[in-house]
Parts: sequence; C-alpha cells; structure tokens
Amino acid sequence: MGNDPILRFTLLVLFQAQQDRATELVIDPFETEGTPIRYKVGEAWYGMSPPPLHILPGVAAELGRLAAFPDGAFPKEGPIDVSYSGARLGWKIRMASPRAAYILTPIRE
Repeated sequence: MGNDPILRFTLLVLFQAQQDRATELVIDPFETEGTPIRYKVGEAWYGMSPPPLHILPGVAAELGRLAAFPDGAFPKEGPIDVSYSGARLGWKIRMASPRAAYILTPIRE
C-alpha cells in the first residue's frame, strides 16, 4: 500500500462501508454540491465525510485500477478484491459512462 494517500483513502472508504454492512456504495467524483460518497444500510443512506474535491478524481482512478478496468468502451464492470487492515475487501463495481458515479455492491461469501 505504501504512502499513497489516495489509495489509503480509497481503501478506507471500502473498509468502512463493508464494516457498516453496506448493501450499496456510491462514489461520484463529479458531485460538487451533494454527498459524493454515500452508502446504503437497510433502507437508509449515509454520507461519508468527503475528501477535498480535487482528490475525488484520484479516488475514481484508483477504483478503476483496483477493478482492472480496461481503457475504452463503457459500461465497465469488475471485482475489487484486496486486503486492508486485516480484512478482505470484496466489492463488485460498475460504471455506466465516463462521467457516471461508481456503483459498488459487496461480494459476500
């Protein structure tokens, strides 16, 4: 993981949503007025404290890297399976277009 603050923040978001048993996580790097990072537990939505807006495109790029998204056509979909803080983080991620939000759902075993 190294000292990359964007990677650390991205993994922390995934970890926190998983710890809270989120059924859906939305990360929208293009949201400037609402809550760019939010997750659903049951029927309720919760917002996470966002990083500075200039960091969000880096978070989006990191999610694409973790999911091994290829360059090119949309929609894109893939798994994220990484370890963080002693936990396995398993998420399915999809993105409909270049300016769409990233929608993640947990991969439960």
